[in-house]
Amino acid sequence: MIVNKPKKKKTISRYAVLYIIMAVIFGTIFCKLLYLQVYKYDEYKEKADTSSTKFISESAPRGLIYDSEGNVLATSEQTYVLTYMQTTESANAIFSTLNKVFKVLSENGENFEDNLLLKVNSDGQFYFAFKSDDSDVKEATELLFKSDRGLKDEVIEELYKDHDGDFTDEQLANINAKLLEITPEDTFYYLVELYGMYKMLLPEDYTKEEYDAIVAKYKDVDGKTITKDLLEKYSLEDIRKYMVVKDAINIQSYQGYKSVTIANDITKDTAFIFYQMLNELPGIDVDLEPVRYYPYGSLASSILGYVSSITSTEEEIYELKGYDVSTDLVGAAGIEAAFEEQLKGKDGGTTVKVNSEGRTTEELFKLESYAGNNIQLTIDKDVQYAAEQALKDTLARVDATVTNKDYGNGRSNATRGSVVAIEVGTGRVLAMASYPTYDPNDFATGQLSDELYAQYFSPDYEAFAAQHIAKTGATSTIDELFPLNEDGTREDTYDLYPKAMFNYSTQALLPPGSVFKPLTAIAGLMEGVITTSSTVNDTGVWQVGNLTQYNFQKTGNGIISVREALMHSSNFFFHNVGYELYLKNGGNSSDEETRVAALDSIAHYAYKFGLGVTEGGNASTGIEIEENFGQTYNFKSWKNRILDTPMYTLVDSLKAGNYNGMFYYAPLNISKNDTDSEALATAKSNLKEQINKALELVGTDAQLTSADEFASQLISYIKSIMELSDEYKASLESYNSSRSSKTSIDEQADIIANAIAQYTISDMSTQIDTYAEIVKDAIGQSMNAFTPLQLANYVATLASGGTRYKVMLVDKITSPNGEVIEEFEPEVVDTLDIPSGYLQAVKEGMRMVNTYSGNGTAYNSFNSFPIAVCGKTGTADFGSEENYTVIGRRPYGNYISFAPMDNPQIAIFSTLYDGNKGSEGASIHLAIYEAFFKELLETNYSAYTKSSGSYQKYVANGLDDNKENAEESSNTQSAGENNNPEESNATENEQ
Repeated sequence: MIVNKPKKKKTISRYAVLYIIMAVIFGTIFCKLLYLQVYKYDEYKEKADTSSTKFISESAPRGLIYDSEGNVLATSEQTYVLTYMQTTESANAIFSTLNKVFKVLSENGENFEDNLLLKVNSDGQFYFAFKSDDSDVKEATELLFKSDRGLKDEVIEELYKDHDGDFTDEQLANINAKLLEITPEDTFYYLVELYGMYKMLLPEDYTKEEYDAIVAKYKDVDGKTITKDLLEKYSLEDIRKYMVVKDAINIQSYQGYKSVTIANDITKDTAFIFYQMLNELPGIDVDLEPVRYYPYGSLASSILGYVSSITSTEEEIYELKGYDVSTDLVGAAGIEAAFEEQLKGKDGGTTVKVNSEGRTTEELFKLESYAGNNIQLTIDKDVQYAAEQALKDTLARVDATVTNKDYGNGRSNATRGSVVAIEVGTGRVLAMASYPTYDPNDFATGQLSDELYAQYFSPDYEAFAAQHIAKTGATSTIDELFPLNEDGTREDTYDLYPKAMFNYSTQALLPPGSVFKPLTAIAGLMEGVITTSSTVNDTGVWQVGNLTQYNFQKTGNGIISVREALMHSSNFFFHNVGYELYLKNGGNSSDEETRVAALDSIAHYAYKFGLGVTEGGNASTGIEIEENFGQTYNFKSWKNRILDTPMYTLVDSLKAGNYNGMFYYAPLNISKNDTDSEALATAKSNLKEQINKALELVGTDAQLTSADEFASQLISYIKSIMELSDEYKASLESYNSSRSSKTSIDEQADIIANAIAQYTISDMSTQIDTYAEIVKDAIGQSMNAFTPLQLANYVATLASGGTRYKVMLVDKITSPNGEVIEEFEPEVVDTLDIPSGYLQAVKEGMRMVNTYSGNGTAYNSFNSFPIAVCGKTGTADFGSEENYTVIGRRPYGNYISFAPMDNPQIAIFSTLYDGNKGSEGASIHLAIYEAFFKELLETNYSAYTKSSGSYQKYVANGLDDNKENAEESSNTQSAGENNNPEESNATENEQ
């Protein structure tokens, strides 16, 4: 019997299940791969290419700067730099990588690139290291720094969270104010948090679990707490080091995929060490970059200038010009700044693919870099060297001597000075020295050490003041010499501190003193108030009316002509010339315009020599670098200067209750006060307006002449202030309490009105409209103040017979291969046709200055010099003799000269701050002449060159030429060099 057994259910084996699952998984993977590689191919390829594609920039070298003989004054040298490029792998290992990098840098004495504004001092105090004392610049820099790092967004979120659209000016002001409230310390903590600095606590070879744990731990922890934890392992300065690099990466990220510089200008040995370690330093690389180099160090630094990083206030301007504001350096002064567009090369670079460690795997595109154009200057490096060294040595000699007892018992502070030499007949500058100097190589990498920054830009005025007082015997306090500004910084009010970064040749304004007298002589001769043979009896005391003036020695020179007047530097003679010019041109005329023209009698000639300028004229010598431009005495400028200051004097007198011992009254305060009511403020303003209107009329046909009439006009304005001012009412009450007889507001208003009228109509008008100033002007006093460059150009104009040329520092611009792009020719800007007889008389008088044994240093310098030199000393007062004792300043020692006498080729002006007397500068001029006439002296006067200590020191033992290196430098500029230090070392070993 067949029995039907029940059928067993067919079960799916475990293997089948596994196969099905695997099929599903692989099917899903296949579909995903299909989706990614086919449908999303273009999108993800673009992303992958972008993240693995980097641009390696190649900085173009700046153009060369030569002297007139082809010696290289500024070039670019290829130096090794350490860079970091962020990739996924390098970012994960950044802190361990930097730890190794900083260790190697430290062991080899290298500095790392530190451009972070936020600093920490040795006491652990945070501060912003501003590179300016200007409060507006500092504020703008701080705001930009904080904004670039996201703090502005934080403030906006706090103040105007739901704001939509543009902000009003008031809202922007609130945002900026809030930003400025954030302290440097809080900014540091913010950056610690922003840059995830807690990751510094990870071990070198951390696991994913360790990473996730520390991220979770510090997810919502503030920067201050993170810093506290970091300080258990690192110093504050070490934390900041890592922050510097993280900050550079953050800022550079806005520029695209570019590397950041870790260290600049490292040695080849250090570069070789890093090159061997590259496999363990992801993201790190060694490159070659051109760095500015000045072969002669500080020589001509005031002319050349220096290069610097782009400041935050300049970023927008340079970004528009195509600069990389985070890395590019620009000219910051001198020729480097003035010819930035010519000297700046065209940067290039290479677009490459990199692997996860940031190493190049494929070069995609190369953009060639091109060196900048070259600048050839008019200066001669040998003449420049003689000028600088002689200036330095002369200042040191004068500084070491005890001053004349007339100026106090202490030593001179002769630590600043200038000398400028110009070629006669062309306006070309042959030498221009400013002391103290600086080494532009200090700035070549774009950053300064804290020590150098303090030395150049943030001097310790308090320490210097203490030294100055001890040295000079000044009786002032530190606060009086260097008063504190509102922001807590000190100001060098009296120009005591020697400033290396200040170009004394082009920016300093100083009184000329007696070096102005040859100009007065020319004016007197051409106007006919003196002749080449006319004489006066110099008694030593010149007096007309209430004006009394003295010779410097307080003694007379007897019967003298213009020649002897120049030789003896007779104040008497030239005061008289000034007064005679005033009379001759209508000084006694009743017509105001004629009288004003008479007061400008000398100014018209001064303008011809480049000493000052008419209103609306070109206030420039024409020089290519930054300059100031001084003004000579003239009626309008003098009047404007007086009008700028009278209110302060009057306000003080009214507050004191006494005007010149003539009028006494209850003190009245007419100065502006924030607590004044609107009506009182208006009343004070109305009174001042009446006074200014009266002063403005001086020198015009409408000038007020009646003090009584003007006083009557003022009474109502004065009473208005008195009646509105509670302060005055209290003052009047106090005034009455001290007197036996009471006075009223009406009586007081009348007295004060007469005091103001006396001050305005009589005293101030007389000060503005008086012959006293042209009399002082004639000897280089009054308001005369010029730059050394102006004064050198004046001497060159005189030596040329009255032809003034535009001052030039640049001879030509050439391409990197030497092709002339632009050549600059001498340019006449003004002429004065001086009759030869007049010019000869002045020359003879100036020649006598150097041959008269009574002229001390000037005579000693030139009595044996074989070339005839014409000169003139000028001891220009800084202030009153009381100021010399109180402040510790001394007269300027000015000196002018030109040579040869009969056919002048070179003209010079020098000044020694606190130099005591003008003749001290003659030794500087001698050194310059010896360098300039070197070939002539060696050919015709060899005995002199061997016996002259000056010639041996400044000329025979001068600087070597480097012309033979010029072509090599030019070739290197465009060719580049091998950036592999390992291969470079091998090449050197083979050689």
